Amino acid sequence: MAEPQDENEVPQRPCKLISSDLSQEHYSAALGFCNTALDNFTTEKDVATSLKKEFDTLYTGTWQCIVGSCFGCSLTHKTKAVMHFQIEHTNSILYVLLFQSEE
Repeated sequence: MAEPQDENEVPQRPCKLISSDLSQEHYSAALGFCNTALDNFTTEKDVATSLKKEFDTLYTGTWQCIVGSCFGCSLTHKTKAVMHFQIEHTNSILYVLLFQSEE
């Protein structure tokens, strides 16, 4: 893992993209926000809420986020607005599903 470029940069946890039709910019932003949220919050719900709020602020539309070690879902999302990835956290794997919903 690469060293942080400056003292304020959050170190990145190992992650794996499962599927996405979003840009690399969105993916990088999601990973950064997720790492920060995992440092600041202890519940998966709070991590999901933090990511949702960041994407609502940074990008247009309404975003939804699900974070957990195991979940099933069925959803409708806006075209080209869904991302699913896994991230390591405290010796476990968390899955993140981030998507933009129709308003």
